[in-house]
Amino acid sequence: MNQYIKQVIQNATFDTALLAETISYNDMEISAIVEVGENELQKSPGGFNRRGNTVVVSGSGYFTVKTEDVPNPKRGDVIIYDSKKYYVAGIELIDSLGGSVTVKVTCDERGYLNR
Repeated sequence: MNQYIKQVIQNATFDTALLAETISYNDMEISAIVEVGENELQKSPGGFNRRGNTVVVSGSGYFTVKTEDVPNPKRGDVIIYDSKKYYVAGIELIDSLGGSVTVKVTCDERGYLNR
């Protein structure tokens, strides 16, 4: 029964005509659910409790993939999506019933001074 439920969930979730998109995960093309965006974070205080004006901007997000496509995701894995390179920062969620894993990613981290 669990295998049947897993297959129904994967058929609906990872169908590229419905929800999923094609990505490259460590040079292997697979389908994934993609949630990416851009964050803007204020840097922590500098030395001697000085407040800096530095802001860090980074692309970040989540990619949900089938565990059979990516059985052992790890920090530093490379995902290419929409011609951008994302780096796996860690595992966010494992869905054993649905047979998927969601990895957190970062991209294009850069900083600038607020004036």
